[in-house]
Amino acid sequence: SLDSSDYTASDSSSKYQKLHPKTLFKTNEKSKELDVEKYMASREMTPFQERMNAVTVMPGAFYCIMFLLSGAWLSEHFVEEHGYELPNTNNGAAVFDGSQCLSLSWMPHFHALPPLPLVAAALGIILHAPFSFIYHWKYAHRLPAGLPRTTHWSRRMDQAMIHFCSGCMAYATSGRWDFFVANALFNADCIYRQFMQRVRPRRNQVRIFISVVAYTIPLLRRGDLMLFSKIWFLFTISGWLFSQYPIGGWSHSVFHIVMAFVPPLLMTAAVELPASQEQLKVAAQCAVMAKESLVS
Repeated sequence: SLDSSDYTASDSSSKYQKLHPKTLFKTNEKSKELDVEKYMASREMTPFQERMNAVTVMPGAFYCIMFLLSGAWLSEHFVEEHGYELPNTNNGAAVFDGSQCLSLSWMPHFHALPPLPLVAAALGIILHAPFSFIYHWKYAHRLPAGLPRTTHWSRRMDQAMIHFCSGCMAYATSGRWDFFVANALFNADCIYRQFMQRVRPRRNQVRIFISVVAYTIPLLRRGDLMLFSKIWFLFTISGWLFSQYPIGGWSHSVFHIVMAFVPPLLMTAAVELPASQEQLKVAAQCAVMAKESLVS
């Protein structure tokens, strides 16, 4: 019998010609390279469109920075509700250790460090943005379409930092270290594969999709169906824009614009975690202390 892995059709009369294994391997390699070339050529954009891709990736990062530094994560309602809940000492006196409080004249509403899940969410988004910006602004329109662009370090880093972001989000949506470690190991393997010699766009996209599904599962587990639905509504629109390119070279910029609505939802998820509540209470007590010091 014929082994289809060792033979190829030579004409329409179903005759077969034996191929040397090395020749077959080289043929397969060339075919995969042509697939990558075809994939990249179908997504060709003008230099201006690529620079717009760079610009539109930044709003999410700017939002996270402003959300953290402005103290918007600490609501007035939370301060009123928990700011006066002072812990009791052994003798029953209510005291508060103000060593965790911050007093910065240029950030009057930043009373204490934000909760760690919130920092994780912001860190993932903020650190991914510069690499995506560099790729789109400087290299994507200068490098030839196909393998030279796909294998360039800037594109590899862009996609690798998406996995770094996914790892951070795993803690931001769960507040659990064991869940974070499991996701971090998977995303670390994905990052390693991003820098292998052969580029496989489909495999890379599937792994990114898995990493996103993984960090949104905790939202369902804690019963936050509305937040989960909002996030995946945006992901679905973004995925359609990214995969179908319905408006040609502008599709990627619109994809970034839609994705810019995701960080506020993820930051909200991080703030509402049980793992965030203790530090939120510290910040609320610091806010009360700062308010009382101004009055006195």
